[in-house]
Amino acid sequence: MKVEKITESVKVQDAVDMLQALYSVQEVGDLEFAKRVTATTTSIEKVLKPLDDTMRPSREFEELAKLVNEAQGDETVIKELEEKNAALVEERKKQIESVEDMLKEEITIDLTYIEEDILPKTLNAKQLKGLQRLIS
Repeated sequence: MKVEKITESVKVQDAVDMLQALYSVQEVGDLEFAKRVTATTTSIEKVLKPLDDTMRPSREFEELAKLVNEAQGDETVIKELEEKNAALVEERKKQIESVEDMLKEEITIDLTYIEEDILPKTLNAKQLKGLQRLIS
């Protein structure tokens, strides 16, 4: 069976969606299906690494988030924490804006097609829809 591969330009958000669809079927199917899923998953993960790095909050922000969580909805405490750490909160907002901008950018990814005859019979409609772009 000849494996068909293609290089395609897509928006980062589309690549993220495709990766989530691939993750949802990682434990389904036979060896040939698993090989195709793994090939495309690996390719997309590599291309999305800069997005992943940009999304990751700083250790300081994670500590602040933990304190906010511990406040359990106490708006007074949360507001105090945010005011006391305004620069950190602003830095995180800018980080999120950068991620939102990145999601709109075009990237090139390598896709490994999945022939219809090797699709597992146990896929549900949601999984099948997520893989639509990869089915040949």
